[in-house]
Amino acid sequence: MKFSQINWINDGWTVIQDADAEKHVLEISCFAKDGQVTEIRKRHNDGEEEKLTKKINDEFALPMSLEAFKKAVEAGKINLK
Repeated sequence: MKFSQINWINDGWTVIQDADAEKHVLEISCFAKDGQVTEIRKRHNDGEEEKLTKKINDEFALPMSLEAFKKAVEAGKINLK
């Protein structure tokens, strides 16, 4: 999925990356409430799911504004692989 195709949602789930079993690509989505990202989920094809609700990496933590999260994702500063 290209970042320009993402329909960012202020209240609800936004799919950041669609899963692709053949390429072993995960589905990644984020949940925002009132414009604040509060949870990120990474789903594997085998049903395994990882939920991030606090620290994303050394630079970013949740909750954070959807605008800041969007800019960081588009700039490649948040690696959710």
